Amino acid sequence: MPQITFAVAGSLAAALTDFARAFTARTGHEVQVHRGPAGLLAEAIREGLPVDVFVSASPHGPEALHREGLFGPPCTIARNRMVLVARPGLESSAEDPLALLADPRWRIGMSTPRADPGGDYAAAFLERLKTEDPRRWQDLGPRCVSLYGAVLPDPHEPLRSPALAALIEGQADMLIVYATTADRIAQALPGTRVLPLPLELAPLTEICACVRCDGPKPAHRFFEALQGADCRPILRQHGFLAVPGQPG
Repeated sequence: MPQITFAVAGSLAAALTDFARAFTARTGHEVQVHRGPAGLLAEAIREGLPVDVFVSASPHGPEALHREGLFGPPCTIARNRMVLVARPGLESSAEDPLALLADPRWRIGMSTPRADPGGDYAAAFLERLKTEDPRRWQDLGPRCVSLYGAVLPDPHEPLRSPALAALIEGQADMLIVYATTADRIAQALPGTRVLPLPLELAPLTEICACVRCDGPKPAHRFFEALQGADCRPILRQHGFLAVPGQPG
């Protein structure tokens, strides 16, 4: 049977690798998974990486591939949200994420803009803060550092969370990350605090799938299954949010 090549954003790799295994068990079609920062994956696809189906943590990569005539129109399959993660033992009892961010003592980590949608979302949030109140946030920029998401991972390495590693290694006091990433960090690091960012400053994010126009029929079937009832429960189990109007 034809093999399906599947590129998936790192933040969705655990959930959609589970789904890919279930799809293979049900249909017999093997799914080869490429994972990594979605911006870099989209660039690799444009440069010739053979991929049949692509799931990104942002619409931008799939929309660009569609405009270029390589992939069909993208479909939103789930949503996520951005949160602030404070390391265990942070010497502050503040429960307001903006108050924590404004404290000049703390180093703030994030992913890499342009390479990874998580970095794009974090940068857009920080820019909204500075636009809203320039004086309050004038020292924010120097304290914010992109710590991961700048390179594609070795495909032979086990799945790991670079955000969790950054916090464990003491590279930052706080991280601006997806809620699903924060859940994994909180499970691994007792005492971690997870504070949702205001939706007016950090809107919900869209997770989009697309399929190569001339991809094999099994790839189109896999793309359709990503939008269906077999995939939704797996996404929910991993903490992703439903799309409005989508069955639970």
